Amino acid sequence: MLACVTVLCISTSAQTLNSGSSPEKLNDQLTALSKKALDGNTGAQLRMGLAFEFGQGVDRDLDQAMHWYRMAADRGDPVAQTDLAYLYEIGAADSPNPAEAAKWYLRAAVSGFARAQFNLGTLYLRGAGVERSDEDAAHWISEAADAGCPSAVAAMGYLYANGKGVPRDEERARKLKQKAAKKNDPRLCSSLSGPSS
Repeated sequence: MLACVTVLCISTSAQTLNSGSSPEKLNDQLTALSKKALDGNTGAQLRMGLAFEFGQGVDRDLDQAMHWYRMAADRGDPVAQTDLAYLYEIGAADSPNPAEAAKWYLRAAVSGFARAQFNLGTLYLRGAGVERSDEDAAHWISEAADAGCPSAVAAMGYLYANGKGVPRDEERARKLKQKAAKKNDPRLCSSLSGPSS
C-alpha cells in the first residue's frame, strides 16, 4: 500500500513550453528561455530543467535537467530543489544517491513545499539516505497532509493503522484513508505549499 502511495507524489508534474507550437516557434521559445535562465531568472532555470527532464522541445537529457534544476535550487526555488532531489533519488546522474536527495528534499520541505515534505517523510520511513525514523517520517508526512496532499493523507492513514511514528489508531486511519480517497488527485502535492515549519 505505502509503495503505491509513495509513487503518487514523487514524480513531478511536467510543465510544457507550448507543445502545439511549430518547431521554429518552439526553438525561438527555448532560445529566449535559455537566455533568461542564463541571466539568472530562477523560473526560467526551472522551466529549462523541466524541458530537459521531459524532452519538451529538446532531447531528453537528465544531466542537463539536473544542471538547470541545481541553478534554480541554489537560488532557493523549492520546486527545483524537489525535482533535483527526485533525480538524485532515482539515480538519474549515475546511481541513486538518497543522501543527496534527502538534503535537497529537506531544503524544500522546510520552506513548506508539500511534495518535498511527503518525499522526505518516505525517505525516513524507508531509511533511504537518512537514518530510519518512523517519528521523523510521521512529522514530514503529516506536514504534507496538513497542506492537503492526498498521498500524504493516505500515508498518514497507513502510519496510524500500523502505529508507525504515531499512536496506533484504527478509527483515525480509516478516516484519513477515506479523506484521501475523496481528494484522489496526486497533482495537488505538486501545487501545494503549506506554512513554513
